[in-house]
Amino acid sequence: MNITFDDHVKKRLSVLTENEAADFVLDFNHTLSRKSISKDCCGITRYRIVAVNKGKIPAFFDASIPSNFGPIYYYSWAKMYLDQDMKIRMNGPLIEIMGSGELIAPNIEIVDYRESDVTVNATQLQ
Repeated sequence: MNITFDDHVKKRLSVLTENEAADFVLDFNHTLSRKSISKDCCGITRYRIVAVNKGKIPAFFDASIPSNFGPIYYYSWAKMYLDQDMKIRMNGPLIEIMGSGELIAPNIEIVDYRESDVTVNATQLQ
């Protein structure tokens, strides 16, 4: 499995790491949040690339995907929601994840949770 970021998204990630190193996780279901999010009927509600403190990846992000920006951590159980060759790219004002010929998610966020009060919603992992 592999992720390729286009130049626009790589630049956004680079800006986040100019002054402080980070690890990045692909969070599907608001496991990481600044506030407690109640669980809804949809297991996968929003794809996000989350910057976390370098070396402080929560243990449940137990797998990684190589990318042209370094490893991206994710939940191994969620592999079924991913594709072997993914591209994360700008599409107008939005960032989207493409699989092999299909759109996986049309609008993902890049968020920075370093040095902040992060709530881990472990119930989301069930």
